[in-house]
Amino acid sequence: MQPSDGMWTVAAGATVTFWDAQADGVQYTDLLDGAGSPITQVVANDYGSLPRFKGPDGVTGMWADAGGTTRAWMDAHSITTGGNTGGGSVQDWLNVRAYGAAGDNATDDTAAIQAALTACPMGGIVYLPAGAYRTSAPLTIPPAVTLMGTHTNLMAVVGLVDPPCYIRPLAGFAGAAVIQLLDQIDGGYTTISAEHRILNVMIDGTDLEAPGIDGIQARGNVQNVGLRDVTIRRVTGAGVNTQFQAGFYPYSWRLHRVMVDNCGWHGFAVQVMTDITMIDCQAIGNGANGFDINNAANSQMIGCRAEWNVGTGIHITGDWATGTGSGGMLIGDCSTDRNGANGVLVDAVGNPPIQIENLHTRRDGRNNGAGGGGYAGLAVDGATVPVIVGLVTCYPGTDDNGTQESSPQYGARFTDCAYVSVAAGFLHADEAGWSDGGGNAVLRRGLNIAERTGTTAAPVDVFAVPTDVAGNLNVGGYAALASGQSAGQWNIWDGQAKALNLGAAGGGIAIAEGANARMGVSTLVGGTVTVPNTSVTATTRIAVFRQAAGGTLGHLSATKTPGTSFTITSSAAADTSVVAWVLFEPA
Repeated sequence: MQPSDGMWTVAAGATVTFWDAQADGVQYTDLLDGAGSPITQVVANDYGSLPRFKGPDGVTGMWADAGGTTRAWMDAHSITTGGNTGGGSVQDWLNVRAYGAAGDNATDDTAAIQAALTACPMGGIVYLPAGAYRTSAPLTIPPAVTLMGTHTNLMAVVGLVDPPCYIRPLAGFAGAAVIQLLDQIDGGYTTISAEHRILNVMIDGTDLEAPGIDGIQARGNVQNVGLRDVTIRRVTGAGVNTQFQAGFYPYSWRLHRVMVDNCGWHGFAVQVMTDITMIDCQAIGNGANGFDINNAANSQMIGCRAEWNVGTGIHITGDWATGTGSGGMLIGDCSTDRNGANGVLVDAVGNPPIQIENLHTRRDGRNNGAGGGGYAGLAVDGATVPVIVGLVTCYPGTDDNGTQESSPQYGARFTDCAYVSVAAGFLHADEAGWSDGGGNAVLRRGLNIAERTGTTAAPVDVFAVPTDVAGNLNVGGYAALASGQSAGQWNIWDGQAKALNLGAAGGGIAIAEGANARMGVSTLVGGTVTVPNTSVTATTRIAVFRQAAGGTLGHLSATKTPGTSFTITSSAAADTSVVAWVLFEPA
């Protein structure tokens, strides 16, 4: 068969012959193995892979016969080069075994693998057949070269299938990273360093002893790098570490299905990377933060997970600048679980917005098992970048075996921020679902945010605090207000005569009475009464009318002493009526 990555596999140990026709025909017998020795057929290894071999000159494809009922077509992995005066070809698919790599989990294969990488033309592939390749120094992938293995173990767990398909540095490994991508300056390249690819490769740093050794490291202007189906575990530094140097920065990386497992520092350490996309990447059990994103303008994280890291799960930090060339970041459909500090922490400065959609946080703020510590599922602390959150949930808990304290302390906590807006959420935490830590210039809480406290077995629903709606709230149709209450001033700006319309028969207006109220009743004595009321202003309009007649009736009028009282007087000195009054203010 021919998988999508172009590698041929057959039954383990199968003998394969090659022909010039799909049926019958003439067999090709002038073949060479990887070492250049004559062969007439090829035998598959224990994993069903065909070793590298060379076909007849001038033949670009052959029919392969493994003893079954049909034959399969196989294209040659080579390209003819017009610049080769000898009329030969340059291989664009190099097998490290042909360069002396053993992959036996014992031999130092550094020189052999590096020789294949160095010999590979731009656009070519260096292939790692199944095996365990030991290295003692960093491997450098040149620009536009792909390093590809056969299989990536997402995690190494006792009892699971663990095929030997990885690069495994020796205990005495010396260097900054297992794999390095050099920029044009350090690499001495004639062009910008770009288009490196790492596919189906696992780096297993279990035997490393020196601290600070990264899995994959790039410094400076290294562009358009692609990592797909890559696992990095137990290196002593970061899993993936991109750095700037001399004013030059990495640019436009694409990471798909990259797992960083139990490394010594951050899982993903991204420094000043414009246009990075991370899809279905995971950081688990790392010694610092899962994802440490220090300025990643115009970037995306989609469907990523951060779990059981010692620090914060996803940390958005650094100076994101304020100019037109700056950009924010979209974090969508991501989740966190049982990280030691916050699930997600944003403390970045600058003006580009950080947009978070569909964030699911769970059991973060572990704090070495003690809980508390002021940690939250989502924390925004000291950020000047606008943080716009569509939907966020938080669910508390303990370790998987039920031990340690429940965490996080807060579902979402906001402190000293320039602008934060959260539209919706379900926030269940140990102490408080929603927490305003103070010092926020603008903190907007949406209408659909529920809160709980306590354990998951006995949660306590919390009555929501007043919701602050920014700008205009436009409601089409009816706005049904179950509470029927307001603690602030209402303004109606409609200019029509019925701006406030009580549309049901029997509807009316009720105004509380009492000391300094805006409505009440008083009794005239000798045709007059003075009503103490500090709410009276110089422009107050006083409407008076007779509530119950008494004595000799006269015409009623009112005079004001602003801030003190008003006096109601009848034109008849013997008027003893009970009079009602209402105070109005001009808009």
